[in-house]
Amino acid sequence: MHATTLYFHGLPGSVAELAGFGPEIAARAAGFHVVQRGEGFAHLAQHIAMRFPEGPLRLVGFSLGAAAALRVAPHLGDRVERIDLVSPAAPLQLGDFLSGMAGAPVFRAALAGRLPFAALTLLQAQAARLAPDKMAAALMAKAKGEDRALAADPRFIAALAQSLRHSLLDQRAAYASEIRAYVSDWRADLAQVRQPSHIWQGSADDWTPREMAEALAAALPTRPQVTMLPGRSHFSTLRHYLAREAVA
Repeated sequence: MHATTLYFHGLPGSVAELAGFGPEIAARAAGFHVVQRGEGFAHLAQHIAMRFPEGPLRLVGFSLGAAAALRVAPHLGDRVERIDLVSPAAPLQLGDFLSGMAGAPVFRAALAGRLPFAALTLLQAQAARLAPDKMAAALMAKAKGEDRALAADPRFIAALAQSLRHSLLDQRAAYASEIRAYVSDWRADLAQVRQPSHIWQGSADDWTPREMAEALAAALPTRPQVTMLPGRSHFSTLRHYLAREAVA
């Protein structure tokens, strides 16, 4: 039986991630089912099981969505035949990664406590409401590797702006909850991930650095294959995956 593919988008993120690289790549991901987040990982697994009661599942997680996929997978057990991790965000406690992460201010605010993080997300929401395109462009202003070409692509910037509005306005509570869950120490959860997995990582990624992917691969019991993509960064690794692996 053909596996149902479930897509866990990044944070900020949305279904727009699958459309921001153009119609040809979007068509390859047309069969992906985007997982609507917002509850604990056990409850999320229950909702997935109810929505897709039969057949194998393939989990695809991008960036912080990879962290969510890894924490949902143990609750779905043998139903998950494969986990694809693209530019994956691993537990921060696996190494000294923050200094090399473009999203470090968000994670440091979440680590500092609820009030500092709430203040930051409020500012983010205001920016996403008033000028989402400018906010998206600012996030990509220091893009590395092949992400630089995406930073100059109006179609990609528009998709990123849509994702910012989705996470920071429409789903802000879910966004904040999952960021807080991410910065907590969830290394022990990795030991429960027994399904086969594969990591795609860009060598120039400055959102989830290559050292993080390598540490994640070493911490997972199944020792996933790691495909290192020279010159690619965060979003360009996702583009590569969708273009070449989405229906593989």
